Amino acid sequence: MLALDSIETFYGVSQALFGVSLEVRAGQMVALLGRNGMGKTTTVNSIMGLTVPRKGTVSFNRRPLQSLPSHAIARAGLALVPEGRRIFPNLTLRENLAATAANRRAIANPWTIDRVFAMFPSLVERADNMGHALSGGEQQMLAIGRALLTNPELLILDEATEGLAPMIRAEIWRCLSDLKAEGLAIMVIDKNLDALMRLADWHYIMEKGRIVWSGDSAALTAEPDIRARHLGV
Repeated sequence: MLALDSIETFYGVSQALFGVSLEVRAGQMVALLGRNGMGKTTTVNSIMGLTVPRKGTVSFNRRPLQSLPSHAIARAGLALVPEGRRIFPNLTLRENLAATAANRRAIANPWTIDRVFAMFPSLVERADNMGHALSGGEQQMLAIGRALLTNPELLILDEATEGLAPMIRAEIWRCLSDLKAEGLAIMVIDKNLDALMRLADWHYIMEKGRIVWSGDSAALTAEPDIRARHLGV
């Protein structure tokens, strides 16, 4: 579904990604792991057209993406829940959701605002509250709901549960488990390795802008030295 082949991305003259290759297959959950500053967000931004790779290719359903603007990439079927949530602070929760709602692929059972509320019932009573008045957990649930309302084929989450209370983190992981069970492809960045080992089908580890390891949860469990070297604090 999603394929990155040898992408190299720069910020000015500073190179951030060095030949990054990875893939996400239909229905998979893929984890992108690594310490802070190793290139994970730059990889996501390179997929979404926010930082355009100078070399290599990004394709989705065999369609090249790296020359497209971000809005065209989103309309191709990718949805991003960005680090920091980036909701509209001066719109209500319901208006934030309505702003992105679209069923461009005319799927039979599209995401609607009511369906988002069914997934996150705690948002219902906050529907008329302004975005800036929501808690961090409510904002993250809103950001996920906003992304789902584009009815994507692939959902990308950058720091899915960072800074959230344990109960909210559990709610987010429940949501992602349910979405995976429905067949939605998911790419997730997060530091909660225990949850990712349970849910993710495949893991990529980044170190200084490069993919240094990849494998499934069983392989990562069997290599504690890899976890300690690349993921330990």
